[in-house]
Amino acid sequence: MPHLFQNLINPLRFITLVGILTLAASWTHAQNRFSLQADAGMSIASLKMTELGEKNDELNSLNGLQGRILTGYTFTENLSIHTGLAYVQLGAWQKHEDHHDDIRIHGLEIPFLFRYKLNAGPGALGLSAGPALTYHLSAMVHEHEDGIETESELTVGNNVNDFIKPKNLNLQAEVSYTHRSGLMLNMRYNSGLLDLGTSNSVQMQSSYLALGLGYRLF
Repeated sequence: MPHLFQNLINPLRFITLVGILTLAASWTHAQNRFSLQADAGMSIASLKMTELGEKNDELNSLNGLQGRILTGYTFTENLSIHTGLAYVQLGAWQKHEDHHDDIRIHGLEIPFLFRYKLNAGPGALGLSAGPALTYHLSAMVHEHEDGIETESELTVGNNVNDFIKPKNLNLQAEVSYTHRSGLMLNMRYNSGLLDLGTSNSVQMQSSYLALGLGYRLF
């Protein structure tokens, strides 16, 4: 009887051990499909504005900051999808006769990027594209005149008296290079698709070019 009982126990232990190893292998395989990266750098933002049918040609590109955290899921060896959160400074600067104004818009982005990876040297080249949703958190104008800087708030909302609408739908394209050590460089272009003007007399569109340095954690 003890031998019979032991013979019954051993297969159960074996099946349990196989089950645990199978689950562990499945989890490890799933983990290998996920990725996490963080990068930050500068943004070169632009605003196109038309008022009463007349284009404002005095708006110039504005340098700012940007950063993001992305998580990804790999479908195949070369194809993956990435999403996360990004902070970016949008806007433009406008020169007047005796002073200039910086229009700075703080945006929170949720991108959805499809990435195609190509092996290149000691790393991989990534080509990404997809939509992104932007929430405009706040907007400010910085006036520079005679060495004195003043700051005032621009309202964000859908009323005709607001400066800019709170949301934008964008299309992004990105080129990146990830070294096998995890270090990465990227450049992406974001083009806003919606009119951000809050009245029929004003049309406004935003775009930016972002340059980033980051690290892929796994």
